[in-house]
Amino acid sequence: MKKITFSADRNGCAGHEDFTRRYSYPLAAFLILLMTQLATSFAATSVRTVAHYKVSSKGFAIGDVTTTQLMTEEGGVPGIQFETRTAVKASFLWMGYHQDTIEKGVLQKQDLVSYTRKGRENGVSIDVEGRLEHSSFRFDVREQGMARSIVIPRNSYDYTTMECPEARLDFSENKPVTLNILDVEKMAVVKRNYHLVRNALYTVAGKEYPCRVVDYSDQNKKARRWIAWDGSMIVMYRQDGKDDKNSYSVQATSVTRGL
Repeated sequence: MKKITFSADRNGCAGHEDFTRRYSYPLAAFLILLMTQLATSFAATSVRTVAHYKVSSKGFAIGDVTTTQLMTEEGGVPGIQFETRTAVKASFLWMGYHQDTIEKGVLQKQDLVSYTRKGRENGVSIDVEGRLEHSSFRFDVREQGMARSIVIPRNSYDYTTMECPEARLDFSENKPVTLNILDVEKMAVVKRNYHLVRNALYTVAGKEYPCRVVDYSDQNKKARRWIAWDGSMIVMYRQDGKDDKNSYSVQATSVTRGL
């Protein structure tokens, strides 16, 4: 497993995946951790973050996403509970896709310890439950009346797609960084390459936010993210992704945070 270090540069932002079955989880992973606060920073305070997003393809609006996160403390261990509601309906010559899902999960000590995704995608029922147990992440999947399980050893991956490591990676050497990532949508470990494009400003509801623009790719997907880390929280403002047939964009329209 590759050991990585994190940059302490706040200005550089140191710190939900296949929109269709082929690429909706760059979307999902993006949506789930949009604006993740580090659990250790606000352990004594319940902080709620709500973000709204618009989803588009080739300039056409096709859906909305709402993500809610709540800082918690359970058994003396700080954590983050998240919920993402996605409603997408696209009927075009180049793409037909419907999704109505709810995703929930818990992060503790910056690790994904539990995860569920339920709903329907293109008329097919989705029922996935995952949890970290006995030094492995176990997925239980129910589909077409059948059940199966997939077990991934914890020491085989550096992060899951839910933890957005690119927000805090040290790109000071101006070289791509490669990590072993547990892709929750694929339920498999992939080698993912991250490349810092530039530092930038991103505007949401008339306000500019400093962020870093990062490209990532693996054998299944690639995307560009506008993401920031201010030392206590992660904010993802936008994600553009594509595969060999389709492209999409998910952009924040509002972000609110309070007790």
